[in-house]
Amino acid sequence: MKKLVLLSLVLISTLTYSQKIVVTPNGLRDANDNEKTYVVINAEGKTAKQLYDNAVKYINKNYKSPDDVIKGKTDGEYLKFITHVSNFLVVNNSGAKISIDCDYTFELNFKDGKIKLEIIALDMYAQTGGYKVLFTGGAFDGYPIYNKKGDLKRPDTKAEIEAYFNSQINAITEFLQEKSNDDNW
Repeated sequence: MKKLVLLSLVLISTLTYSQKIVVTPNGLRDANDNEKTYVVINAEGKTAKQLYDNAVKYINKNYKSPDDVIKGKTDGEYLKFITHVSNFLVVNNSGAKISIDCDYTFELNFKDGKIKLEIIALDMYAQTGGYKVLFTGGAFDGYPIYNKKGDLKRPDTKAEIEAYFNSQINAITEFLQEKSNDDNW
């Protein structure tokens, strides 16, 4: 059932918006251009200031302590904020289910009609301490998604990470473009 939900999220994000990220041996990349570590969200008809203000509203609405998560800002141009996700995913390690938490930092740059969104820091770690989820590595390095040769070793983990971040990108995109139905009460 969980895989069906993840597949649905990926399909919805693919059909709804063209900007999405993929997990590669080199980290998170733009699905359309693996050289880019960011995606560009088009927001025609919106000024940089409107997009920035909507991003601040998004943080205020979705975080318990908005002032604590904002780590950098330039009014109308730039916004950086951190997120912690408990139980981000579960890694299967030779039959043992390992709960993984995640800390990441979004960086948003605003121009009239578009937003550059990049995940500039990502730490995925076992709740019990010790090993981390890595994009590339050996078996003794942690829980690598790809081995050192670039072969995919954890397809479920790859799919879960992509589904999570693409759903976050879609939620932010809808909010920044004011397409959310939350105000219809």
